[in-house]
Amino acid sequence: MSAGKAKASPDQDFGWLHRDVYRLFQRAWDRHLQASGTGITVPQSRVLAALRQHDGLTQTEIADLVMMEKAPLGRTIDRMEEVGLVERRPDPADRRVRRVYLTDAIERLYDPLWGAAFAMFDVALEGFTPEEYQAFLAMLRRIKDNLEAAEQGQEQAPRSDRAAAR
Repeated sequence: MSAGKAKASPDQDFGWLHRDVYRLFQRAWDRHLQASGTGITVPQSRVLAALRQHDGLTQTEIADLVMMEKAPLGRTIDRMEEVGLVERRPDPADRRVRRVYLTDAIERLYDPLWGAAFAMFDVALEGFTPEEYQAFLAMLRRIKDNLEAAEQGQEQAPRSDRAAAR
């Protein structure tokens, strides 16, 4: 924050509004996925997105990225493997570890999945000007940066400091 700038003072609206927008996005994404005809579920779409960014993750890494418990995630990956969207392979450095990779079968789903995503984005951003959209993205990036920096600081803090912070 620059010297002399007043810091925003969020009220309860900030938390409630975030919760409502998140909930509505999840419901809209579910509807758009169903309409896409891909057969992909919301949890599967989260796994696909994580692997699209970082193919070859472990199940534990995926669970952390998509905020799912390991058991339901394992079942989700099992179903995805059954239909040929992903495959598990041993880690070359540690045979006890299995990594999850996208298969070529995912290529046929990209266009309909992105179509569903952009249709949802169009609804969400109705009435925004290009300038408002760019300002909104900049604000979201700042929030993301702030939260990532706080998370990094929390991970680096000694355990006793983290316990006291709770």
